[in-house]
Amino acid sequence: MTGSPALLDEARDELARLTPLLGARASVAPGRPCAPTPVALVEQILDGSEDAERARAFARALGEVICAVADNFPDNIFWDLDYLACCLWQAGSAPAIDDFARRVVSLCLGFGNKSKLRFRYAHDFLYGYDWARWVMRKPDERSGVGPFDLVFFDYLDGRQKALVELVASNDRKYSQLNGREFRNPFSFIREPREESQLHHLLAQVDLIPLKAWRLDGERRWDLPFTDLRAKLADRLGLSRGDGR
Repeated sequence: MTGSPALLDEARDELARLTPLLGARASVAPGRPCAPTPVALVEQILDGSEDAERARAFARALGEVICAVADNFPDNIFWDLDYLACCLWQAGSAPAIDDFARRVVSLCLGFGNKSKLRFRYAHDFLYGYDWARWVMRKPDERSGVGPFDLVFFDYLDGRQKALVELVASNDRKYSQLNGREFRNPFSFIREPREESQLHHLLAQVDLIPLKAWRLDGERRWDLPFTDLRAKLADRLGLSRGDGR
């Protein structure tokens, strides 16, 4: 890898310091031993770019996104950030890249372990489950919207606010949590061992909506991925009874 002349050594060093935040850098991609380091990912996407200002903004913004995921979802297992990083770079100018990163950071804050919602992982966002479910409700309007497009971010902002209101009313499905427990509104166990087992198998049988490990973000929404995931979890013996 020759690297990009636009990425200064200082930026590489800053990115390199983030690598431990990704833990084992687990990937759901079949045949891929681990997700790339932040430095490797940035170098791959820049691919010789000489736009120093944009490259600095990209490296800084990706670092902010990584820190936000790690800080708000500290138990996050899978780190296939390839397509998210590609979308970040393709946002355009340095200010547009900064804005994109701010939106992702805000979503992490709104859904993560410091919020009223306290979801444990960023997996449903990173691998397109939230997006595919949203598109399937109104495919004629939404099929052209990508999982990391700003239009979908707008929806997630509204969804976050609606869920917080449900929590405040102690809704049956989105009730108030006790202590430091994580929220699980799904019908299956999402402890780390079970989460890892299930999502590795989902990737093997091609039931992950967004191949986030690919720079081109190959994706599809036209299957009931949420239901199919729950059915596979049931076949693995991972079903749970309380539904919270």
